[in-house]
Amino acid sequence: MTGLYAKTRLSIQFFFVFALALFLTGCVADGYSSGRGHNSGVVSNDPNAMPNLAWQTGTDRRELSQQSQQFRPGLINAGPIEKVRVALLLPLSGKNTDLGQSMLKAAQMALFDVGSANFVLNPRDTKSTPEGAAAAAAAAVANGDQLILGPIFADDVKAARPAAGGLPMIAFTTDWKIAGGNTYIMGFLPFAQVSRVAQFASSKGYGRFGVFAPQTEYCDVVISTLRSSADIDKTGRYMPQQTDLTEIVKQFIDESKTADGTLRYQSLMLPVGGESLRSLLSVFSVNGLTNKNVKLVGTGLWDDTSLSRDPALYGGWFAAPDPKLRTDFDRRYQENYGAAPLRLASLAYDATALAAVLARTSPQDPYSRGNITNMRGFAGIDGIFRFRGDGLAERGLAVLEIQSGHTRVVDPAPTAFLSGS
Repeated sequence: MTGLYAKTRLSIQFFFVFALALFLTGCVADGYSSGRGHNSGVVSNDPNAMPNLAWQTGTDRRELSQQSQQFRPGLINAGPIEKVRVALLLPLSGKNTDLGQSMLKAAQMALFDVGSANFVLNPRDTKSTPEGAAAAAAAAVANGDQLILGPIFADDVKAARPAAGGLPMIAFTTDWKIAGGNTYIMGFLPFAQVSRVAQFASSKGYGRFGVFAPQTEYCDVVISTLRSSADIDKTGRYMPQQTDLTEIVKQFIDESKTADGTLRYQSLMLPVGGESLRSLLSVFSVNGLTNKNVKLVGTGLWDDTSLSRDPALYGGWFAAPDPKLRTDFDRRYQENYGAAPLRLASLAYDATALAAVLARTSPQDPYSRGNITNMRGFAGIDGIFRFRGDGLAERGLAVLEIQSGHTRVVDPAPTAFLSGS
């Protein structure tokens, strides 16, 4: 480590040698499937409903640090402080090493910011395999760890859960089918993303949608959620492996027009990202449908800085955590580690901060279901979030507009969850 973090006295144990290489793409679309009901988004700024725990600002961190110094006042000579042990399951070797290392560094930052004397974080290597994840979970049980943070990928979570012996697990996957029991899913889910942007579009006069999407489970859920939040006039589907979409796009556009040649919908939902989105936009443009005659709308897959440089997307909307909340985190990470954090690193920061603060505020039973599913939720690097009773995470999202080389918040994220929601 470099900078301030090299000097910290935090109790963090390192067990493995870091390797090289990362292939991040598979993580973004990891494990989406149909099945669960959507969440309609959270829209409240009621100060009486503010999250019970917050650590995303410097003021929040200073207050938590002061509380840490006062931990167990008057009991300095009462004997050793009982440790609360938490396992962090990450790929610290194998093909996803870079992702694991970035998330581990973010967890170190959280420990420095809000950790306390009674909290110990034990990083455990999943070796980028389901078998490694199962072995890491078993080691956590044998060590007496009380909570598991991670793993990242759906197959790793499925393998680790039986070995966890009933320990609560806050996983970083996006596969909501795995949620339930003592398994909580912290990954960024499409339900609130779709509802949030659809409701905003409707409020601005763009409430009638067309959808063009590959035939995947992820897109099935996007369409189902959109249907419950807005009017869908036209839906076009194609096989994910199709490379030439010229004819199907032309047919979709032709069937979308009224007798006078105008489109029947004001918004077009395109729930794809990366190069797939760029290619799709090119085909649409050739056939006369562009951001000049329809409002382009997407999901969290658009939360990609490279897409903001594509003029075909300028003016497009999607819902995601407010990037301003990450600015301080990104800056401090860069200063201390000499590189920018990978996008999912903030999940490890927020999960570690949550575990550390709960260990301090409820040392006897920090990870009870009641504590984890606190209705008022928590405020982290990616905004407010909370876990529902079924194990899925709800988040307060902003609506972002893509502009030339950057994104702009056009509707701020809520600061609190609705009371009783």
